[in-house]
Amino acid sequence: MRKIRNLQFVIFMKFSKFILLPMAFALAGCSAFGQGSPTPLPTVSLDGAAPVATRAAQNSVSLGGVTASGVVVSASQAELAAPQGQRVSAVKVAAGDKVGPNQPLVVLDDALAAAQVAQAKAALLVAQATLDAQKRDAETAVLVATTNYSRTVSGSRPADVAAAQSAYAAANAAYQKLKAGPQAMDLAAAQAGLQSAEAALRQAQFAYDNAYRQNPAAIGASPAALALEQATNAYAAAKAIYDQAARTPDAAQLAAAAQAVDAARAALDRAVKPGSALDVAGAKAQLDAAVAQRDVFSSESANAPVALAQAQLQSVQAALELLTIRSPITGTVAKINVSAGEWAAPGQPVIVVSDLERLRVETKDLSERDVAKVAIGQKVTVLVKAMAQEVSGRVKSVAPLAETIGGDVVYRAVIELDSRPAGLRPGMSVDVRFN
Repeated sequence: MRKIRNLQFVIFMKFSKFILLPMAFALAGCSAFGQGSPTPLPTVSLDGAAPVATRAAQNSVSLGGVTASGVVVSASQAELAAPQGQRVSAVKVAAGDKVGPNQPLVVLDDALAAAQVAQAKAALLVAQATLDAQKRDAETAVLVATTNYSRTVSGSRPADVAAAQSAYAAANAAYQKLKAGPQAMDLAAAQAGLQSAEAALRQAQFAYDNAYRQNPAAIGASPAALALEQATNAYAAAKAIYDQAARTPDAAQLAAAAQAVDAARAALDRAVKPGSALDVAGAKAQLDAAVAQRDVFSSESANAPVALAQAQLQSVQAALELLTIRSPITGTVAKINVSAGEWAAPGQPVIVVSDLERLRVETKDLSERDVAKVAIGQKVTVLVKAMAQEVSGRVKSVAPLAETIGGDVVYRAVIELDSRPAGLRPGMSVDVRFN
């Protein structure tokens, strides 16, 4: 009897395998799509193995297709950080503000950089002004050398000759007057002017002394004080004229006047007649040298100091620009992590800008067993759990590399929604069914 009972037990167990297996699949299929995340069910093991429950495995079994959980995210989001450790000077926006590309968001302490920009601008102006002055001087030298060469070759124009004659006459007259010594008429006129100025000074001094005795405290604002000052200056000028008229010229003054006469005479001679072959050759050499110098200042090498100053200015301007954190996208200020006066650590996001107008879905647990069944452009149905609403969409991309989450190998898929339900926000949980 014991053998018979054992045989019956074995037959029962073998028969029950065919019953339990379909029941397990039926229970797993009771998780209806659209009722939130299904409760994980253990995989039935008939061979004594330990139960294993993974979300990815349930997705494939429960609906007879591919499902995955996910989250609503912005299609475009920028987490902006300071390029270097810096104090925050100003925050230009508030959370919830809509911003556009290149709009200033946060300004870091830029006092030093602004000073460097101002200094670089000044250096550029100096370099450019120096080069411009050198170019003007070189051009003027060419014009003078050209005129001199033309006069040396063909003689001067009548107007130049007349000017040279006048200059010679004036220089010679000054020399002759200086050589003759003090002139009686000039000395008498200077002496008369000195005496008149002296008399005016005495009268002004008398008026000043009288005003001072009457009101010493207000003497500074008295007209008598101003009149005395003017009379004193007039007397000093008259005395200088008299001293000049009475002075006998010394040898140095006579020699200088004589040299001026000789120079004016030489200029007159050059103006009247063409120069010799030697003079022409010298004038041509001066012209060639002036042209060569002008070409030097017009070359690229002469512009090197200006180019260097421009490069330095661009460098400090770029450094200053980096201290203003700007929005790279059109979106909404989602988060601000700093306030004015605080320290912004390098690499740490100080502000987050998110495009809340364009939302999409990213899956979190698309299993490695199912990823081969998902293709770009594939239609999907997305259940927004918080809203209990389904939205259609398409697969935009599938990550080429896997991630490991809780021991499961999963891939991230991006879903573009065909429409955006009212009230849909980033961060909402969803379930995705790949049709």
